[in-house]
Amino acid sequence: MKTRFRTLGARAALGLAATLLAAPTTATAIEPTETDAAKIMAAVEGRDSGDKMVARMQMTIRDSAGRERVRVVQSRSMKVPGGRKQLMIFESPADVRNTALLTMDYDDGGKDDDQWLYLPSLHKSTRISSADKSGAFMGSDFSYADMTKKDPKDYEYKVSKPSAPVGGEDCWLIEARPKSEKEKRETGYVKSLVWVSKSKLLPLQSKIWVAEGKKIKLLKSDKIKQIDGIWVPHRMAVRTVRGKEVESTTVLDFLSVKLNDGSVKASDFTQRRLEQGL
Repeated sequence: MKTRFRTLGARAALGLAATLLAAPTTATAIEPTETDAAKIMAAVEGRDSGDKMVARMQMTIRDSAGRERVRVVQSRSMKVPGGRKQLMIFESPADVRNTALLTMDYDDGGKDDDQWLYLPSLHKSTRISSADKSGAFMGSDFSYADMTKKDPKDYEYKVSKPSAPVGGEDCWLIEARPKSEKEKRETGYVKSLVWVSKSKLLPLQSKIWVAEGKKIKLLKSDKIKQIDGIWVPHRMAVRTVRGKEVESTTVLDFLSVKLNDGSVKASDFTQRRLEQGL
C-alpha cells in the first residue's frame, strides 16, 4: 500500500502512503479487541495489496484563496523481488503533461527508497535525494515521501483509543512517532494519529504534525469500494492547516482502478520508460 495512494502509496504509519497509491487492501486476521499497537500496524502494513495495479486519477489542488488547479495522472505499479515499483505520469494539463515520477519502494526499511522525477522541459530525469523527499509533490499537499511506505519497525506506536468510530465504522486510534532523526527529516513529520478500520485494516483518516512551519495535515479516505474483494478508497482529501487557517487542500479522485492487469510489465519501470511519456 514495510506495505505499500503504497497511494497514494503507502504510508499507513502516517496515513498517507497507505492510502495514496498503495490503498487497495484485504483484511488480515487480527482481533478487533487487539491492544498491541505495533501488532495492529504490522497487520495494516502486511495486508494483501494486490498486484499489477493500473489507475487513472484526478488531482485537484486548491490554495487559500480558493484558486484551483486540476491535473490528471496515470499510475502503474507491480510487486518485484524485494519491494514494489510504481510509475506516475501526468496526462494533463498541457504544462505538466509527461512529467513523471518513478519509485522503487523497498521492503527493507534499512534501505532508502529510490525515486526519479522527469521534467519534460529539461529533457532529463533527476534522482530525488533523501533531503528533498519531504518537499511537496507537484505543488500538492502530498510529499515525495508520501509516495512510499515505511517499515513499522522505524516507528513507535501506541493505542490512544481502543474504539474511535469514523462514519459509524469502529476504528483503533493509533499514535505513531518516528524513532530516528533521519526518519523525521525524510518525512518531515514528527507525529501522527491514525484511525484504522477494524473491519478493513485500512486507515480512514489521519492527523499529521509537520515539523516545518508548525503545520498539520488532515487526511480522509472516502468512497471506499471493493474491487475483486479488495477494499479501495476512490477518494483521498488532504488539508494543510496552520492554526485555524487552511493553507491548501488536495483531493485525489480515482477515475478508474484495475488490479492484476496483465498489461503491466517490468519494462514499464525503467528510467528510459520514465522519459518516454504517454
